[in-house]
Amino acid sequence: MTSKTEKPIQEAAQEMEEIEIKSIHPLRSRLGRRIIFILVLLSGTITFLATLTQLYFDYNKQFSNVDRRHQEIRNIHTHLLASSLWNFDLTILQQRVNGLINLPHIDYLEIQSDNYKISAGKPVTGQATSHLYPLTFQDPITGKSEQIGTIRVESNLQQIYNSLMHDFLVILSINTIKTALVCYLILIIFHHSINQRIYAIVRYLRQYNPRHRTHPLRVYSYPIITQKNDELSLLCNETNKLTRNLTILYQNIRFEQARLADFAHVSSDWLWETDSALKLVYCSETMLEALNLPENHRLAFHEIEQFQTAIQLQQSLNGKQNFHHCEVALNLNGHKMWLMFQAQARYDNEQDTFLGFRGTALNITELKSVQAELEQLNQSLEHTVQERTHDLAESLKQLKQAQAQLIQSEKLAALGGLVAGVAHEVNTPLGIAVTATSLIEEVTAEFEQAFRAQTLTSTQFVELTEKLKSGSGLLQSNLSRASKLIRDFKQTAVDQVSENHSKFNIHQVLMALIASMHPETRKIPVSPQLEGDEALMMTSLPGTLTQIISNLIMNSLVHAFEGEHPSPEIQIKFYAEGQHIIFEYQDNGIGVPQTLHEKIFEPFYTSKRGHGGSGLGLNLVFNLVTQRLKGHLKFTSEPGQGVQYRIQLPQTLD
Repeated sequence: MTSKTEKPIQEAAQEMEEIEIKSIHPLRSRLGRRIIFILVLLSGTITFLATLTQLYFDYNKQFSNVDRRHQEIRNIHTHLLASSLWNFDLTILQQRVNGLINLPHIDYLEIQSDNYKISAGKPVTGQATSHLYPLTFQDPITGKSEQIGTIRVESNLQQIYNSLMHDFLVILSINTIKTALVCYLILIIFHHSINQRIYAIVRYLRQYNPRHRTHPLRVYSYPIITQKNDELSLLCNETNKLTRNLTILYQNIRFEQARLADFAHVSSDWLWETDSALKLVYCSETMLEALNLPENHRLAFHEIEQFQTAIQLQQSLNGKQNFHHCEVALNLNGHKMWLMFQAQARYDNEQDTFLGFRGTALNITELKSVQAELEQLNQSLEHTVQERTHDLAESLKQLKQAQAQLIQSEKLAALGGLVAGVAHEVNTPLGIAVTATSLIEEVTAEFEQAFRAQTLTSTQFVELTEKLKSGSGLLQSNLSRASKLIRDFKQTAVDQVSENHSKFNIHQVLMALIASMHPETRKIPVSPQLEGDEALMMTSLPGTLTQIISNLIMNSLVHAFEGEHPSPEIQIKFYAEGQHIIFEYQDNGIGVPQTLHEKIFEPFYTSKRGHGGSGLGLNLVFNLVTQRLKGHLKFTSEPGQGVQYRIQLPQTLD
C-alpha cells in the first residue's frame, strides 16, 4: 500500500518543483497562460466580430454610394445629355460624358442612339454593376416626350472589394496588436498580484514541517495593483492558521502516541493489529515477550506455535467481522493461560475492502480460576441448598404462576423486570438462611466432636447452645421473611382477590380504616384528615378500597416523613363527579423526584430495600385501582411538596 501512494506523491513533488522553477517568467505560468489564452480567445472573437460588423456597414455604405451615383446620373444628367443629343451637338455631348466619367464610382459610360455611339472610360471586365437608363427629350413647346437613345452606366465592384479587404486587414491588425498588448499587461499584473504570491504560499507549504517551529507566512503586496486585505491576503492568514493548527495537532498526536505507548508497555493485556492477509503487523511488548517473537516478525496467528489449537480464534479471524469474548487457552512457558480476544474489523469505506483487524487480548486466567472454584463451591453447596429450600419450592412455584398471570394482566411497561426483583428479594433471606444452616452444621460438628472426645465443658456447652439458638433464630426469621415476601407478592395478582359487591357509606368505611391505623400513624405522629360528604354512598368493593387507602397511608408513613418533620399532614378528600367518585390523597412529605415518577408503581421498586420495604405497596394500589375497581390513578409530586394521588372510581361497579 505504501509503494502505491509514494509514486503519485513523488510525481506531484517533481511537478511542483518544475512549476517553481518556471515561475521566474510570467509566460511560464500555467494559470497565467490559461487566463491569457481565454482573454485572447474572447477578445479576438469580439474583435473579429466587431471588424466584420464594421466591414458589413462599410460594404453597405459603398454600394449605397454606387447606387446613389447611378441615380444621380439618371435624375440629373440624362436630361442634359438628351438635349445635346437632340441638337446633334456631339462635341458637347462627348465633353459631358468625359466629365461624368470622373465622378467617383463611375468607370464606364456608353450612349447609343440609332447609329450613334458615344462612350467614356473602359468597359469593366470583372465584377461590375451596371444600369441602362433611357435618354428622353421633352419638347418645350408641345411638352411631348420622346426617347432618343439610352445611356449605360457601369461601376467596377472589384475596387470596392479590394478597399473593403484593405480596411478589414488594417482594422484587424490594429485590434490584434492592441489586444496582445493589453493581454500582456494583464499577464504582468496577474503575475505580480496573484502568481508570485501563490508561489510564495506554495513554497511555504512545501517547506512546512509540523515537527519544527517555523515563522508565519508573509506575502509581498505591490502598490496600486494589489490591496492590503485582498483574497490572497485572506488565504495567507488562513494558511497560517492551518499550519498553526496542524502543528498543534501534530504535537497532540505525538503526545497521544507516547502516552499510548506507555500504556501499552505497562499494560498486562495484549494489543495487536493485522493486515488484510491476517498477518500481524503490530504486537505490544508484553505479547512479543509472552510468545517469544522477534519485533520485526510478519507471522499470522495460525503460523505461531501457541495458536495451533485456537480453532475458535481462527474462525473469528477468517470471518473478517468484529468479534468479542473469544476465549483461548494457551500454553506459555509451561503454564496454561486463558486470554479473551476481541477485535474490530477495518474496511475501506469507499471500496469496501478488508484492511485488517485491530484488537486486544485480556488475561482472564485468574478469572477462570475463580470461576472454577465458584463452580466447585456451587456444586458442593447444591445438595445442601436443595434440602434447605424444599419447603420454599412450592412457594416459588406459586410465585411463578402469579407472575405469569400478572404479565398477562398488568399494563405497566416495567413489569418485564419482575423476575429479577423477585429473585433478588427471595435470594437475600435465602442466602442468610443458607449461612445460618452452615453455622448450625459447624456448631453441631464441634458439639459432636467435643462430646465424643469427652472434652465438653459446661462453658463450652453453653456457648455452643447459644450459637445453635442464634443460628436457628436467624434461619427461622429469614425463612419467615421469605414466606412473607411471597405472600405480599401474591397480593399483587388482583384477579385472585375475591370480594362481594356491596353498597356502603364511604365516610364510615374510611373513618373506620383511619381509626384502625392509629397505632401506626401515632408513631410519626400524624392524624389523617378525612373530608367529604358523610352521606355519600358507593356500590363497590369496600375491602379493596380500604386496602388502597391503607397502602397509601403506610407508604406516606414509611417514605414521606423521614427524619424530623415539623408538622406532618395527610389529607383525604372524596366527592362525586358525575357517575364517578373522586378520591384525592396528599401529604406534605419530602415528595418524589421527577425521574422516579414512572418507577414508583413498578413491582419491587423501593427506596427502603434492606430496611423492610418490599416495593409491592404502590404496585398493588395501581393494580387494585385500574383492574379490580375499573378506575384511573393519577400521581403528581415535587421534591419538598409531598405527593398527590387522584383516584377516579365508578360509583357503581358493574
